[in-house]
Amino acid sequence: MLRRAPLRTGRLRLAAAADATRRRIAWVCPTLGALGCLEQREEAVPPVGDDECLVAVRAIGLNYADVFMVLGLYEAFNKYLEENPGQAVPGFEFAGDVIEAGKAVTTHKVGDRVYGFTRFGAYRTSVVVREKMLQPVPKAWSYAEAASVLVQGLTAWHGLVELGAAKRGSRVLVHSAAGGVGCAALEICENLGCTSVGVVGSIDKVPFLKERYPSCTPLVRGPERQYARQLEDLGGSYDVVLESLGGQFLTAALERVAPMGRLVHFGATAAYGGSRVDGLFKWLKLIPSYLRRPLVDPGAMVPKNVALFGFNLVWLTDREEELTRELEEMLGRGGLGKRPPAVGRSFPFAELPSALDWLRSGNSVGKVVVTVEPGAGGEVG
Repeated sequence: MLRRAPLRTGRLRLAAAADATRRRIAWVCPTLGALGCLEQREEAVPPVGDDECLVAVRAIGLNYADVFMVLGLYEAFNKYLEENPGQAVPGFEFAGDVIEAGKAVTTHKVGDRVYGFTRFGAYRTSVVVREKMLQPVPKAWSYAEAASVLVQGLTAWHGLVELGAAKRGSRVLVHSAAGGVGCAALEICENLGCTSVGVVGSIDKVPFLKERYPSCTPLVRGPERQYARQLEDLGGSYDVVLESLGGQFLTAALERVAPMGRLVHFGATAAYGGSRVDGLFKWLKLIPSYLRRPLVDPGAMVPKNVALFGFNLVWLTDREEELTRELEEMLGRGGLGKRPPAVGRSFPFAELPSALDWLRSGNSVGKVVVTVEPGAGGEVG
């Protein structure tokens, strides 16, 4: 990659950066099916609209949904690729510096540190987004921490509170508790006054949970067939289950939902093991998992008076007012603005596919983040 002399500090530095980012670098999916499909490409920066900001990206937050995007298992992204053949860019969240603001922008100015959300397209060295999709980075937070709060936080908040109706005194079961969404969910549980049980796939993740969320009871899950017994041995039922595993893990958790309780399903990372392999082997694992997926009888749920929800955050982007309202509540009442999110591991921008591979390995704790060096998009200005 070509190198450029360091930009000067102060306002002159920001002005130079704005000129340099007329061109940017993006990780593009020309096709789908494997992490190796991702390619780095140079592209032009689109014009900045009146209500938009151009942000020089300094960190990108990864989500498990990103893995499903690249593998072709994410319906909304598949449609996005159809509309942008050969040039679809994954990614939801980022943090960085405002280097240009539209004339109607009132809450952000050049030089501000911000973090934000975009419906795809965050895997870039700069992004153009609407002002409403940006938040100021707290002074004590790093860019990596700021890129770790929005998507996982909104997923946890919408699942727990908007759909799950969690409140003080609720007993909550959180799957994948050491991951990004799980950490956000446990944080919200602490701030709302809920009792939580956090499910993890490895005993190695228990110390992390105990240190960061001491009020949470960890549960190291065994194989699918043993999980129902594990929940039974732990005892009690749950007012809210935040479920991300799928398969028989979902079935076992649904059986432990209390009357008037709710299970919110937002992923299937354990059931669809094809997300951890590429190419033909992906389908060899996915098809049996699909055929063994649990079939829920609504009639059997009526006597218990329980509810089952399916949820995908991407569809909230069509409801901007609702999205921004939930963001304010998540940062306020949910408490996710009080302390920095847990960042587990960072990768440089050039190693983004490796970061995704680490995320899908199941070994990560906290948020997996990709960092972008200052001026990284300016080599081709």
